[in-house]
Amino acid sequence: MDYFLIKQLGTVSIPKAQKTEVASPEDPSVRITHDIPSLDKFDYIADEHIVSDTLKQLLEQYLPEQLWRPCVFVDTKALQYKTFWFLPPLSYVPERVVLNSKGMPAAVYVNAKDFAEKAPCILHIRGAKNSSFIVVHLSVAESILRRGICGLELVRLEDV
Repeated sequence: MDYFLIKQLGTVSIPKAQKTEVASPEDPSVRITHDIPSLDKFDYIADEHIVSDTLKQLLEQYLPEQLWRPCVFVDTKALQYKTFWFLPPLSYVPERVVLNSKGMPAAVYVNAKDFAEKAPCILHIRGAKNSSFIVVHLSVAESILRRGICGLELVRLEDV
């Protein structure tokens, strides 16, 4: 089966979430920034696996019953804001993951029966050194390419 690693293309600096008291998973993460226009070049920010409204709408077609937590970037001087969304937790774990020498996914194996029953089109893969990656099936990758999503690249994984 064909899977692709989603990688952020380019760099963007985003403020980290402030430490707050216990917040529920549905509460938005609000962050103060003074460079909202730089976020317009990105539909995916890899550090925290957050996606733009445009990419969220596409991914919701493959994750219809997931709860999405907002991450709002606010510019208090320019009185602007931009909403991104944290990719929801993904429970499916592939049968086998092969990591390359850098600790990144090189190949994934999804059982054919699981693919038919659970439709694991979007995978959250744990890599080396506490890193994590998002891997998507060919059908999702094609949808991303057709919609002009920006600020990311899709890297094909090897077949196992």
